[in-house]
Amino acid sequence: MSEFLPKVSVKPVLVQNEIHPYYQDTEVIDFIHGNGIVVQAWYPLGGRGYQKELLNDPVLADIAKKHGKTIVQVILRWHLQRNVVAIPGSSNQAHIAENHDIFDFELSAEDMGRIASLNRDEKHDWY
Repeated sequence: MSEFLPKVSVKPVLVQNEIHPYYQDTEVIDFIHGNGIVVQAWYPLGGRGYQKELLNDPVLADIAKKHGKTIVQVILRWHLQRNVVAIPGSSNQAHIAENHDIFDFELSAEDMGRIASLNRDEKHDWY
């Protein structure tokens, strides 16, 4: 982005980047936000073939239990509190409703720190 932005006359409004608790890319998110650009999470729930481990993570399970939410809701709330747009795909009406039910709780600084500690710099797609 630091090489790209000076070369364009129209700045992008949104950049998609792989973001999930195992690949948080915080410096890149901060840089993109610092340039007034929205970040959208690619693979917000870990990506195809990788969701099972993430959705069974004991730290996320503990945080979910504390808030009376699901792990998916905790991950989506984590994205929201980081100002990262997350659009999980689903055709299942129950999952869609669950995905939307993230506005009645807030992750504490301790919760956010615990999730930050899950970062593995583990990219699940090479594009």
